[in-house]
Amino acid sequence: MVLTQPVKIKIAYGETVLPAGMKLPVVSSDANSIGIKYMGELQTIPIAAARFEDSEPPNAAPSEIPPIVPTKPAAAPSTAPGTQLQVSLQPGYDSRMQGGDISMRELQLLLSPHCTEAVDLNSASTKIYNGVTYLMDSEQAATILGLPHSVPSRVPVATPGFPKNSLYYIGYDGAFEGRFNRIYLVTDTANKVVAVQLVDEHPKGRWKSAAALAAASWSTYNFVNARMRASDTMRVQAGSKRQGNVIPIETQLYQRVRTRVGRKNVDRYEEQETAKLFIPIPFARIILHCAQIGLSKT
Repeated sequence: MVLTQPVKIKIAYGETVLPAGMKLPVVSSDANSIGIKYMGELQTIPIAAARFEDSEPPNAAPSEIPPIVPTKPAAAPSTAPGTQLQVSLQPGYDSRMQGGDISMRELQLLLSPHCTEAVDLNSASTKIYNGVTYLMDSEQAATILGLPHSVPSRVPVATPGFPKNSLYYIGYDGAFEGRFNRIYLVTDTANKVVAVQLVDEHPKGRWKSAAALAAASWSTYNFVNARMRASDTMRVQAGSKRQGNVIPIETQLYQRVRTRVGRKNVDRYEEQETAKLFIPIPFARIILHCAQIGLSKT
């Protein structure tokens, strides 16, 4: 069964919106509604909000959610079809969107030195962060990281350059690496982890001079939350490197603070937020693929 329009449902820890195009297993149906299984829970949705696939009768038995495989073939196809996990993306995940050129260009600049664009659907088990691997179930990842399972609902990721209508994040508060106060598990439509981001939302006592930030010309300082600097009084530093099969992207946002020293105004910049995004190489290649299409003019 495929949703033909967004549907809001209630879940154990709040509400979430299932996007149009999402595939779900059918448990039961009648003239007005369809019973589905989502994240282990039974849900009822209006029959007008969905359509049955040709091979699926209205009263189909529950089944596993298959990955939605993009039309472009994988760069390195699996030697055992059907046995290897694949990233689950919505149809049109790489279609062009209006706007977002700045974030897409910055993603290209940060990722392209370390890998090339491709639709790499497989490569499960690539290590991402502290025991969490690529395409690991998000609940298993939370257990490994010692995170609570009673959390707010998944939030859609709308960052230009990331696969369109295909990603969500689950946020947790805590203490990570001695300085970060929040962690985000970024997941695909099947709730499998594709990236991890750490954020320090309240840095204390970290300053830089205007000279030190003279070359800081970036705009995006938090890719998962799609946050960009709001004015010229702010500066963003960004950098990336490759560590094994993961690319950590580190960003810092600074706010100008002007003080009077004698007859002169002296500008210093106070750190407002810092983020560290861990992207495995297979998913970085998909992001580069999406950004390349998004920035194309034809």
